[in-house]
Amino acid sequence: MSISLKRSDLEDIIGHARKAFPGEACGFLAGKENMVSKVYRMVNAGQGTMSYSVSIKDQLEATRRMRAEGDDMIGIYHSHPDSRPYPSSKDIRMALHPGCSYLIISLMGGAPEVRSFRIAAGLVKEEPVDVA
Repeated sequence: MSISLKRSDLEDIIGHARKAFPGEACGFLAGKENMVSKVYRMVNAGQGTMSYSVSIKDQLEATRRMRAEGDDMIGIYHSHPDSRPYPSSKDIRMALHPGCSYLIISLMGGAPEVRSFRIAAGLVKEEPVDVA
């Protein structure tokens, strides 16, 4: 498996991560068959620098909009302001959507680094990120 997105969408996600710094940014990725067609920026309700949470209201609104536009939720993204782009133990525990990609943007060390993972039953498997 892999996740594919347009360069403009990736730049939008990285911009969101930079804007949220030093906190974590988060959002949903919608589309079909692992191809992102829409990025839903979310507010980090937890306002944390080491974790994120999305309010139920925002989750429901994004899900409603995805359904109305005929999209599926294919991924969830968040940033790691000061750590590498690998799922933390909390990220793994909170990964409740085994069919989704988990895109992590690290701002550590200057240039952003982006990696994606599938997480199911506590197991983490990296997947390619295809940017067109």
